[in-house]
Amino acid sequence: MKTIKLYFLCIVALLGLASCNDDFMQQIPQTAITPEGFFTSAGDLEVYVNGLYTDDQLYSKGEGWLDDMQSDNVTINTNDNEMYRWLLSDQRSPDNAAGWSSWSSLRSINVMLANLDRVTGSEADVNHCVAVARYFRAWFYIGMVQDYSAVPWIDRPLSTTDEALSAPQTPRAEVVQHIFDDLAYAAEWLKADMGNKTRVHKYCALALTSRFALYEGTFRKYHPELGLAPTANEMLQKSIEASEALISSGLFEITGAGTTDLSGESLPDVTGATGFRSLFVSLDLSSNKEIIHWRQYGETIGSNMSDLLMMTSSSDRYSLSRSLQESFLTKEGKPYATVSGYDKKSFAEVFADRDPRFAETFAYPGVKQEINGQISYHVPNPQRGGYSMGKYFMRVHNRDTYKGASLGQYNGLSLYRYAEVLLNYAEAKAELEQLTAEVANQTVNLLRNRVGMPPFDANREVDATLRSLYPNITDPILLALRRERRVELAGEGFRLSDVNRWYAGKVFELAISKQGAYVPSMPYVFYTVPGQSSAGYGVAATASGKTGANVKWYYLDKEDFYLSGNASSGFIQNKGDDNRHFDEPKDYYRPIPRQQIILNPALIQPPGWEEQ
Repeated sequence: MKTIKLYFLCIVALLGLASCNDDFMQQIPQTAITPEGFFTSAGDLEVYVNGLYTDDQLYSKGEGWLDDMQSDNVTINTNDNEMYRWLLSDQRSPDNAAGWSSWSSLRSINVMLANLDRVTGSEADVNHCVAVARYFRAWFYIGMVQDYSAVPWIDRPLSTTDEALSAPQTPRAEVVQHIFDDLAYAAEWLKADMGNKTRVHKYCALALTSRFALYEGTFRKYHPELGLAPTANEMLQKSIEASEALISSGLFEITGAGTTDLSGESLPDVTGATGFRSLFVSLDLSSNKEIIHWRQYGETIGSNMSDLLMMTSSSDRYSLSRSLQESFLTKEGKPYATVSGYDKKSFAEVFADRDPRFAETFAYPGVKQEINGQISYHVPNPQRGGYSMGKYFMRVHNRDTYKGASLGQYNGLSLYRYAEVLLNYAEAKAELEQLTAEVANQTVNLLRNRVGMPPFDANREVDATLRSLYPNITDPILLALRRERRVELAGEGFRLSDVNRWYAGKVFELAISKQGAYVPSMPYVFYTVPGQSSAGYGVAATASGKTGANVKWYYLDKEDFYLSGNASSGFIQNKGDDNRHFDEPKDYYRPIPRQQIILNPALIQPPGWEEQ
């Protein structure tokens, strides 16, 4: 555990974590920082925990689509995609493994928690700061458990000779109990005043408990290698109780009901929902009652900007997948496979008569944006698949809003929203066979009502395609809830975690997970905006096969993609992407770097990696 030894830093460097806070710099000269001289008041603690928000290992950036890029919501090909390398050539190993290097973030928390004996101030103020630190410690360990399962539990600053440096991992169940102890303390002592919802508060701790308890309960239930299935229901009950506390608070609601006719700016029969859209394209989410916690971006905080084609940019060239596309129901609440010729629909045709969330997730034909008064239109690019994500796309951009915004305005990004809590609650109830009509009305149907979809009906909504994703599940209620969760939360960073906890990694091997939009014939122009000069994109077999003006052509004999059916029609699929293999249970975990095992032979690899 050399990394832990390396993170034993002097207190000046540790307290420097908070030095980005201007007030901190004004209060104490850095040359005078010592634990004894600093941790004396509730104000000192507040300044210190404010610095924890700048540590990416402790505080989410809210960049959920980065995790979605590693999932079957996206067709994956480029070499900078870890999942792609892993699935195709098993390139990840203990010899080149990343991770296991963030222990200094944990130490920064433990330093404060070990120096509370001299602190004076009101109990509420002191305990609030302690609760912030313990919330962040829970966040840190949740990530470690999800990556490695059993990890060392460390709750104090270690010296370079501490015996804990050569100790084995703490069993997973024990680490998880410590996590819930931290979250329980946080839920009790974090202040209930949410302010503008950009700092952690009582309801953040409850939301994280709702989320992680569902994760842990289902992970234990579906992962036989852990041997923890008998304790799964206990975890699910924790999720239910935390969700019920949020629901009964009366502070949150599903906002923005109503659908939007988008046919005026695209094709007939395309319906969206601007209320749903507003959750992802607003600069300020503080007054939105669905938002529990969000991250405010701007010139001095982060670099997240709204950008159409964020998954199909020239550098990354990702596309949303056919698998995700077919997960969205029709507007009548039926599986898309019930539509005649559904698997031969062109790019433009798949948007007709769908769940309104579809046109708010997939960039629909001709979606327009205004930048400083200038209108431009999106046309699909066939590279990697053709399906661009529009979920975070702001329709109106002002490049001068922030000096650092070269592409447009910064979005406020949700970290916890009430819809997720309701989905957590519904799923945990269903796993315990407690999903009644009343619970469905309190949860899933609130999401359906927002976008004008029919009420939840598992028997109507489950088809062979959905069953193929989860062959170990027969319960139609669980299957339909998994579909609903995928649709509602697409692009928000939950899909890979969900696939892992459900023991469903084999979805990566399915053909529909590798495929993008359908090309019905050759040559084929994807879409051009009627009456506009914007260039369209087309696919032809060779340069001699192109036709039509004002089209950027891609030639199959030169590109990295092909058509899955035959030479003239089929779904866009990446070359070299046919031999994906997901090794269970190994690929649900990260390997510990070999150097760490050499330094501390008491460490053991996660399940599936033991012989590596």
